[in-house]
Amino acid sequence: MTVTGDDVARAAGVSRPAVSQILNGRGRFSPDTIRRVEETAAAMNYRPSAAARTLATGTSDVVIALVPNTTFGTNLQDFVDFLTEELARAGLILVLRFASSPVELLEHFITTVRPRAVIAPFVAPTAAERESIEAAGIALIDLHAEGGRDENHRIGQLQGEYLASKGHRHLVYAHLRDTRLDVFGDAREQGLADYCLAHGIDAPTSIRLPLELDEAVSLLRTLPLGTAIACYNDDVAIALLGAARELGRRVPEDVALMGMDATRIGTLVAPRLTTIKVEAAPAMDRMIRDVVSRVSGSARPARPTDPVVLTVVPGDSA
Repeated sequence: MTVTGDDVARAAGVSRPAVSQILNGRGRFSPDTIRRVEETAAAMNYRPSAAARTLATGTSDVVIALVPNTTFGTNLQDFVDFLTEELARAGLILVLRFASSPVELLEHFITTVRPRAVIAPFVAPTAAERESIEAAGIALIDLHAEGGRDENHRIGQLQGEYLASKGHRHLVYAHLRDTRLDVFGDAREQGLADYCLAHGIDAPTSIRLPLELDEAVSLLRTLPLGTAIACYNDDVAIALLGAARELGRRVPEDVALMGMDATRIGTLVAPRLTTIKVEAAPAMDRMIRDVVSRVSGSARPARPTDPVVLTVVPGDSA
């Protein structure tokens, strides 16, 4: 049998409107009344009508997260799982939207669902997305802008630092040829270029390749022996590793390869990939708790100060 607001009101000895106001954090009631209604609702396993609450408050229990349309590595997946759980504790539902989707689809979703908030944890919303969200009167939490650091720029710098430490002076940055999946590549390439400029190394050249052996072979054939390639991710590095094998080039003597993400598959290829591991758990934990507190209207904790930790995982490819 479904428990209604009227059932809770009778059991708690208050009016039906009082139940609605208290459970939606509105109205002025004594602490004892608030506690009695909340405890009664919990004991009776009462679930307020989402449609009614949307009509009353103007927003639903949905929170939209704009995420990059890229490979979901363990860090991104862990973030989504933890955020889903923490929002659920606050009675909120997480919905993911690809940031690269047409803005018209986002506008339709926002006007139809009336989300409590839109959060942008990894990529900044476009000007069109920002305008659409703000025009609808929906709260936008742009964590990418608030962070003050670009971890992808740091990744490119670290790749340059490591490759230079191995004596490499001719550096190349290898993008994945898919703008939907290579959403962080430009910032990483810029980090590599900035490192080279600061340390008197020639500016890196840039290549873009799909995860196809034939095209990887064609691109690698154009590069001179002794090239060191900072790759967008481990998948790109593995594609170039296959190309080197086809061309008979030795790794790392003829071509050095450095991946990103420290995926398990990178440990299974020969030679084993040199790559970068991202340790983001502490920073993400604070970020998520901050998001939940802001969306649910509770006291806001201190902003996260722990940086994402980037660690080189040495292999045999660079």
